[in-house]
Amino acid sequence: MTRTYRGLALAIAVPLVLVAAAGCSGKGSEDASASDRPTVEVTAQPQDAQSAQVAAEQVLDNLSEGDWAGAYDMWTDGAKSAIGKDAYIELVSTCTGLQGDYQVTAVAQPDATTTTIKWTHVPAGTTASQAGQSTLKYEHGAWRLEPDQAALAAYKQNKCP
Repeated sequence: MTRTYRGLALAIAVPLVLVAAAGCSGKGSEDASASDRPTVEVTAQPQDAQSAQVAAEQVLDNLSEGDWAGAYDMWTDGAKSAIGKDAYIELVSTCTGLQGDYQVTAVAQPDATTTTIKWTHVPAGTTASQAGQSTLKYEHGAWRLEPDQAALAAYKQNKCP
């Protein structure tokens, strides 16, 4: 009699397990509403000077390490319209002096969407320090670098700034 009960239990349990597995795998539930699906919430960077400084340091690190694509990806939309990514990478990879050590020396935030970063740069293979300044704009929920007009003009002419 024990075998009969085991057989009966298996006969009942196996179809239930198969139905439950089909429901968990998503098969047979093609008509589920969008509200049943998980959502991804994208959060914007804070619009403060500290967050802008972190973004500027990332751009400067990218330049220091020769990650031209990474630096370009952090540009504003307006700057990107001045030169395409591939042209920029091809050009700056020939520019000497962009790599080296960068150090942020000052941060000023005149308004909620603009931050000015002052920095020093010691190009690779030298000991001479150069001072510079960059502007970051808050765009699409993130801080983006706005290269200065002289640099953008040089890039448009296929010259190193």
